[in-house]
Amino acid sequence: MVQNCPSILNNSTPTLYPFMHINSQEFPRVWISNTPPSNWQPAIEGLVHQGRPFVLLTRDVPGTGPEESTDQKAFAQWIKDNRSNLSKCCAASLIVVNNPILAFSLGFVVGAISKKLGFPVHVVQESDIDEKVAECLANHSQIENL
Repeated sequence: MVQNCPSILNNSTPTLYPFMHINSQEFPRVWISNTPPSNWQPAIEGLVHQGRPFVLLTRDVPGTGPEESTDQKAFAQWIKDNRSNLSKCCAASLIVVNNPILAFSLGFVVGAISKKLGFPVHVVQESDIDEKVAECLANHSQIENL
C-alpha cells in the first residue's frame, strides 16, 4: 500500500538515509524509498529483465539531503550504464508531493532530469497518482508500438 512509503516531506528537516529500497508489490507501480533494507540493484535488474512496463514512484525528493549516499551514487551510475534497457520498460518516474507549491517548483527541473535518465520524470500531487500512472503507461505503450 502507498502508506508503506515514508515521506521526507512530512518532516521539517529532510533526512537522508544511506539506503535505497525498491518495492514492486503494487506493480506496475514501483516505489523507491530511502529505507532499509537496501535492495535496489537486484530489484531494478529483475524489473528490467522482466521487460514489462512500470512506473517508478518516490516521495523522497532527490537532492534534499546534505550529501548523496553510496547507494544513491551507485544507483545513478547504474541508471547511466543501463539507460537504454531501463528506458524500454520504465514508462516514467513520478516524484509524489503533497504540496502544490513544491510540485510547481520541482516541475521546472524535471525536464533536464528526464533527458539525463532517458525516460520522463514528472512531479505529481498525491491525489493525481492513479491518473498519472495510467497516462504514463499508456504513453509508453504507444511509443513502443510505433
